[in-house]
Amino acid sequence: MSKNICMVVLSSYPYDPRVRRQAEVLEEEGYHVDVICLREAEQAETEKMGLVTVHRIMRSVNKESILRYVWLSFMFSLLSIIKMQTLAMKKDYRLIQVHNMPDFLIFTGIVQKMLGKKLILDIHDLTVDLFETKWPDKKKSLMMSAVRKVEKLSCSFADHLITVTEACRDKLVERGVPPEKITLVLNTADTRIFQFDCNRTFERIESGARLLYHGTVAERFGIHTAIEALALLQNKIPRSTLHIYGKYDTDYRIKLEGQIRDLGLEGLVFLNGARSLEEIYEIIKKSDLGLVPYVDDPYMNLALSTKTFEYAATGLPVIASNLYSLSLIFDQSSIKFARADKPEAFADAIAELCLSPEKRMQISQNANEVVSAISGTVMGKRYLNLVESLGK
Repeated sequence: MSKNICMVVLSSYPYDPRVRRQAEVLEEEGYHVDVICLREAEQAETEKMGLVTVHRIMRSVNKESILRYVWLSFMFSLLSIIKMQTLAMKKDYRLIQVHNMPDFLIFTGIVQKMLGKKLILDIHDLTVDLFETKWPDKKKSLMMSAVRKVEKLSCSFADHLITVTEACRDKLVERGVPPEKITLVLNTADTRIFQFDCNRTFERIESGARLLYHGTVAERFGIHTAIEALALLQNKIPRSTLHIYGKYDTDYRIKLEGQIRDLGLEGLVFLNGARSLEEIYEIIKKSDLGLVPYVDDPYMNLALSTKTFEYAATGLPVIASNLYSLSLIFDQSSIKFARADKPEAFADAIAELCLSPEKRMQISQNANEVVSAISGTVMGKRYLNLVESLGK
C-alpha cells in the first residue's frame, strides 16, 4: 500500500500548526507528504523538510476582501489541480487531504477521486457561520445561498470529514452530514514542542506583567479588547506590556496601531510578526499570562483556540473570553474566564491573577491536566488511525 499523501491548504506551511502537526504525524510513520500551499515573501517555492515536501504555488495576499479572497481561492484551486496531477505522475497517492477554507478546495482532488483515491476534507472553519459574521449584510445576502450550497456539495463529495470542535461537528450533523462520516480531531498542542515548563515560578506581580497573544490577528479574535484592557490595567499593575505575534489582517493592524496611539500605549504594546512554533514556545516561557480575547459572535462560539492548548500545555495561565466551545473543555478552575468584548472584565481578571500567585499556579496545574487527556499525541493517533483505515 502506498505511503504517499498529498495535502492542499490555502495558507502557509509550516506556519499553519494544524497542517504541520498532521504532516509530521504522518512523517513519523514513514509517510511521504506533499503539501501544496501558499508562499510567504521569505519562503522558497519548493522546500524539503524530512519526508515532507512543500510546494508553494502562489504568493499569499490579504484575504479580508471578498473579491480578493474569491480570486485567490479560484486561482489557487486551478494551480493546485495542475500541481497535484504533475506530482501524481511520479507517485501513487494513498489519499488526498484538503484543508478548508474554502470548502470547494476539495474539488482539487477530482481527478484522483476518479482514479479511486479517497478524499478527506479537514474543516478548520465552518464557512457558512464565519461568512455570516465576517462581512456586511448586503454582501452576505447575495452570496449566502451559494456558500451553503458549496458547503453541502463539498461535504458530499469528500469521502470523510475531519473537524475541530464538538460544536462544529454538531452543526454539520444538523445540516445533514451523517455522524459516522465525521471524525473529531481537536486543535490541541503539539506536546513534542509545547512541554510543561517545570521552571516556571509564581510570585505576586505588582508591576510589569508580561501578557501574550499569538495567532491570527483579525478583528474576530478581539485583540482590540486586550489592548483596551491593558490601558485600564496600568492603574492596577503599572508598566504591564502586551506582546502580539502573528499574521495580520492589514486593515485591522492599522486600526490597532491607531488604538495604541490613542490610548498612549506606545512602548507597552508590541505588534510582532509570525514566529515558528519553537520560537513561540520560548516566548510563552517568558510570559506571565496568555490572553484569548475572542469576540462573542455565533461563529467564534464554535471556534476552539489552539493557542489555549499551547499555553496550558506549557503551564502558562490563561485568561479567555467565556465562549461556548472553550467552556466544554475547561472550567473556571483551569482557565480564568472573562466576559467577551468587555475590556474592564479582562483588566480585572488580569489584575486578580497577577496579585494571586497561588491562583495562577492552581490554574496552570489544572489546565495542564485537562490538556494532557486530549494531547496532540492522543489526537495524532486518532488522525493516523483514520488515514490508515481510509487508505486500505
